[in-house]
Amino acid sequence: MSARSLERLISRETGMSFGRWRQQLAVILAVQWLVGGASIQQVAADLGYESMPSFVSMFRKALGTSPGRYMTERHFGGRRTAGPDGKE
Repeated sequence: MSARSLERLISRETGMSFGRWRQQLAVILAVQWLVGGASIQQVAADLGYESMPSFVSMFRKALGTSPGRYMTERHFGGRRTAGPDGKE
């Protein structure tokens, strides 16, 4: 299948552009890998990002929070807890 045919198929089946679909897939994979214990740096590299900040920016844009905060809030059921220094 050609790249263009794949783009048309994804658009028809999902209603999303190929770029948007690819970003959604990256976010889903990132969350799965982070839950599995992978580091943010490893996830960024595995998804092909040249830098961790660019991955964090994409993640924040897609989910409204950084990967670290997302995992902390997910782990603690949305409750924020104070760290060792007493700050959240």
